[in-house]
Amino acid sequence: MNNNLPIVMAFVAGAALAWWVEGLRWDADASKLNESHTAALKKQSDQAVIDLTNQQKRTEAAQSALAALDAKHTKEMVDEQAKNDKLRADVAAGTRRVRIAAANLATCQLVGNSTSGTGGVGDAAQVELSGAGGRAVFDLRASAIKDDQVIRYLQDYIRKISK
Repeated sequence: MNNNLPIVMAFVAGAALAWWVEGLRWDADASKLNESHTAALKKQSDQAVIDLTNQQKRTEAAQSALAALDAKHTKEMVDEQAKNDKLRADVAAGTRRVRIAAANLATCQLVGNSTSGTGGVGDAAQVELSGAGGRAVFDLRASAIKDDQVIRYLQDYIRKISK
């Protein structure tokens, strides 16, 4: 057995050396894989930051456009309401009157006034409303203006969002 001891020791030393070399190779492979994985993660992270920044810019641009759209339609609505309020105040003060021209709805022609001698739109029969009736007409006008402005605002909003 003494004769085999150097062979066994050489075999054990060779196995230990092979184990150590293989361990170094595995460590090198793991290090390379770790580096490539880290590089891939960094690339994904950088792309995510770029995408997030671009999305934030698009969101800010959309919010800015919508704020401008809101300001535009709010101003238009305020202007129309002020105009309607002025007309209403004029009717209440008696400086203006609300008249409705009678029309033949079957033919869509104005009904002529038999006492007038000249032709034209001014010949249509007219009904003058009381102050309360005039205010009711302006209330309806104000409501129609507001509804129209809201519809325009929503249509513009949808156009901006769908781009």
